[in-house]
Amino acid sequence: MTNTNLPAQNLPTQFPNNPTALEAIDRFRSLMLNYNSAVQVVTTKIHYLDQEYQIQHGHTLVDSLQSRIKSPESILEKVQRKHFDFNFDTLPKQMHDIAGIRIIVRFEDDMVAMERRLAKQPDIKILRRKDYVTNPKPNGYRSLHLILAVPVYLDAGVAEVTVEVQIRTIAMNFWASLEHELSYKKNVQHQDELRQELISKAELVHQLDQDMNAIKNQIRAQDN
Repeated sequence: MTNTNLPAQNLPTQFPNNPTALEAIDRFRSLMLNYNSAVQVVTTKIHYLDQEYQIQHGHTLVDSLQSRIKSPESILEKVQRKHFDFNFDTLPKQMHDIAGIRIIVRFEDDMVAMERRLAKQPDIKILRRKDYVTNPKPNGYRSLHLILAVPVYLDAGVAEVTVEVQIRTIAMNFWASLEHELSYKKNVQHQDELRQELISKAELVHQLDQDMNAIKNQIRAQDN
């Protein structure tokens, strides 16, 4: 998940003089602008919450922050794979991960702290929560996924835009990055064996997260 410009900027600038096609491009650009605005709203809140946490507790909550907007190609691929209707009115209700933010923290306790702070924001709604930390995916993947409804202020009024937020520890992110590379890289030798090894390593990563979290708590308990 990397920072990107609006996907609509990748659309061809030269297009046949077709009013229907030109209107579709304008609607797509407007839709992407809404998602880009929603990402900015959430990232600004996260930065502020992290600074506030640092003042209160003397250490940072967020290790790093990543954001992205799906490219037009990725959106179309998912529409076809999931058999969605490519309709500008229904697409935002069907696809909730067009805009995504990944929050990397150091400890599992920090995941809980960040979620609680986001949940307290009066202008943000948590529409869906998937806890892959307590209930990991079969491949060993762990992370906390939140679908947020974020207000975006337009000339016509306020629109609610969905943003997927992933919260994971450094160790979870390290593991997930390698698993993603294995899944999407072609012609990897012994792929099945490597996948099984990653599944076993996921348990070690989880145990390491828990151990480091416990050590952190013992160290900080002495400051109280």
